[in-house]
Amino acid sequence: MDPSSVSNSDLWHEAFPIVDAFDEQLHQTGIGNAQLVLAAFLVTFLIVRTITHMIKAGRGPFGNISVGGTHLHHLVPGIFLLLISGTLGIAWNPSLPATVSWIIPVMFGIGAALTLDEFALWLTLKDVYWEKEGRRSVDAIIIAGSLLALVALGAGFWMDVIRNTDEARSWWIIGYHLVGLSFAVTCFLKGKWIFAVVGLSLIPFSVIGALRLARPNSQWARRRYGSTKMAAAKERYPGQARMPRWPWQKPSVPVEDDLDGDGTTTA
Repeated sequence: MDPSSVSNSDLWHEAFPIVDAFDEQLHQTGIGNAQLVLAAFLVTFLIVRTITHMIKAGRGPFGNISVGGTHLHHLVPGIFLLLISGTLGIAWNPSLPATVSWIIPVMFGIGAALTLDEFALWLTLKDVYWEKEGRRSVDAIIIAGSLLALVALGAGFWMDVIRNTDEARSWWIIGYHLVGLSFAVTCFLKGKWIFAVVGLSLIPFSVIGALRLARPNSQWARRRYGSTKMAAAKERYPGQARMPRWPWQKPSVPVEDDLDGDGTTTA
C-alpha cells in the first residue's frame, strides 16, 4: 500500500471525525426508527407537493378527493395515520418480527408529513394552501424536518464525534456548537424560526438569520428597535400584521412620529 495514501487517509479521518462516527453508528445500530421516520417524512412531503402542484396546473391523472361533496384534505388521512401509528407504538409488542418493525415509524413519518403540509389550515381554519398564509405549512415542514434530522443523528452520534478527536479539538467542536446555539437563539428572538431550527445543525443558516433584520412583530424588534429600524423592518417584511402569529408573538404597537404634538404616539 502506498504510504502517501495511508497518510492522506489518516489526515482525512483526523480532519473529519464525523465520518468515522457516522460509519461506526451505522454499522453498530443500523437504520433505526428515527431514520425511518425522517426518510418517510421527507419522501412523503416531496411526493405530496409534486402532486398538489400538478393538480393546480391541471397536469397528470391526479385530482382533488371529495366525499359526499366535501373536499377531503390530505391532513385527514395524515391524522388517522398518526393516531394509528401512535396507538400501535404505545401497545407495541417487542416480540413481533423485525420484518414488520419498520411499519410503525414509516406510518408515523407519512402521517406527520401529510398533516403538517396543511399546517396553515390549523391556524386559520381556512383553505389557504395556495395563499400567502399557506407559507406557514412550509415553515412547519422545515422546522419538523430539521428537528427529526437532529433526532435521527442523536446525541450519541455527536458524543462519538467528540470521543474520536483529541481533547483540544473536542473543545473546539463544543465551542463551535455553543456559538451556533447562541446564533440560533438570536434568530428565534428575531422571529426567524426557520433559520433558528435549521441553524442548529447547519450553523451558517443561524449566522445569516442573526445578522439580518428582525421581523417587526418579533420580541427582538419590539424591545430593541427604534422608529427608524422598525420602519426598515416593516419595509423588509411587509404585511406582517396580516400574517398569522405564533403564540409567543404578541401584537406590537407601531412606532410612528408624534403627529399630534402632545407627546403621545399614534397608531
